[in-house]
Amino acid sequence: MAEGVFSRAVAEAEQISGAEATAGDDFVLFAYPDYQTYCKVQEAGNKAKIRAQYVKKSHIAYLAGYLTETCGLISFGLCHGVRRGKEQAWFRRKLPGAPEVIGTDISETATQFPNTVQWDFHEPNPDWAGRADFVYSNSWDHAYDPGKALRAWVECLKPGGVLLLDHTAGHQPRATSALDPFGATEAGLLRILVESCGDLGQVQEVLERMADADYPCRVIVFARNP
Repeated sequence: MAEGVFSRAVAEAEQISGAEATAGDDFVLFAYPDYQTYCKVQEAGNKAKIRAQYVKKSHIAYLAGYLTETCGLISFGLCHGVRRGKEQAWFRRKLPGAPEVIGTDISETATQFPNTVQWDFHEPNPDWAGRADFVYSNSWDHAYDPGKALRAWVECLKPGGVLLLDHTAGHQPRATSALDPFGATEAGLLRILVESCGDLGQVQEVLERMADADYPCRVIVFARNP
């Protein structure tokens, strides 16, 4: 069922986007005719997939445990590209101390879900700047300008805070489309992350989760400078 929903959403995106792909050795990136088209495509895709859920609760529970062990008590976190807000809800339940965790989505549907705000994740938000203990996303493949998005996310981190980026088979270059415009190998994502944010911090480690039956992935952990 989920694959059918996804296929229909991609087909609709291809019809309305006019996006053209550029391929490098380790990435593919679709370019839209203009920003308004990007927003239209992403909102249509959001609404088509509003009930689909790809990240698993068990994965967020694992990340919550990792954050607690490595960062201590969390007070504020951000999750980008959450659609119906499951990620931040699970973090709120699993992290001790009742932290504030906010999710974002570009679609107007964001306001329908608790602790979710409508926001283009490429754009810095002064209310979040330098505050977050962590920023998490598995939706970086929706970026039209990945370097811009990643830098905006890292700038939200407080000193020592961490950015957590899932990398799955669905994030590879071959999985890109007019709806998911950016795909990269793990090495490509690491390269773009360092190029765009290397002055702000460094890659701390990559968490190995490929053996997980529910949600096989690897998680890039980028730490902001103290």
